[in-house]
Amino acid sequence: MREATRTTAREVLSAAWPVMLSYVAVGLPCGVLAAKAGMTPLMNFVLSLTFLSGGGQFMMSNLWLAGTPLLSIIASVAAISTRFALYSASLAPHLKRFGRGQSLAIACCYTEEAYGITLSRLASGDAWTARHALGLNVSVQLTWAASCAAGAALGSVVDIPTAIAGFAMTSLFMYLLYAQPHTRGTVCAALGAAVTVALCKWNGLAGVAVPLAALVGVAAGMASGLAPRRGVGDGSNGEESAASAEPPGSAPGGGTR
Repeated sequence: MREATRTTAREVLSAAWPVMLSYVAVGLPCGVLAAKAGMTPLMNFVLSLTFLSGGGQFMMSNLWLAGTPLLSIIASVAAISTRFALYSASLAPHLKRFGRGQSLAIACCYTEEAYGITLSRLASGDAWTARHALGLNVSVQLTWAASCAAGAALGSVVDIPTAIAGFAMTSLFMYLLYAQPHTRGTVCAALGAAVTVALCKWNGLAGVAVPLAALVGVAAGMASGLAPRRGVGDGSNGEESAASAEPPGSAPGGGTR
């Protein structure tokens, strides 16, 4: 039994350590921002354990420091947290092999990175049990909470410019955007959100800029996916155009039937 536990722990740490290192790098500036917003290390630790969206934590601190109204902060954080519904939908079929209690334990404390690792392991048929998944979740979540608390402690004694700490989240979102598939939908969503933020700022509506930009970006991406694709790249339209251009009785390749 002990040997099995040690083996499970080694497998979990082998999968978790790259995520844990990245959480330290991002969690420290997140804690610094939280300290600037008035949170103590203990408050930040508890928040980081109970709130699974690191992007949401950065957003809360940034918007609070910018003087954004509370309702706008709640709407913004809720908007970017809706992605967890998609994560749950894709992970749910693979959790059927576990009991309800185990599935609930896994689902209640997984982050994006832990979700990606668990989904990949379960989909590939690896020997990834509920104990593996839960151990991974707890390991990375504790690392994130400890890193945020350490950043808050550092920010309370060292005067670190807010702009430097805040850019950590900006750079993270830039990386996430770059990592997305370079499709028309992605470009339309990014442009729609950027233009909305700029227009809101110019018109003195900074308080609603972020949630409104999220809605516009999603709508633009969905609209671009619904729009018909025309031109040479569209196989059906291209074939129809080629067929209409050819004389009767000729084959598409230029020969005759």
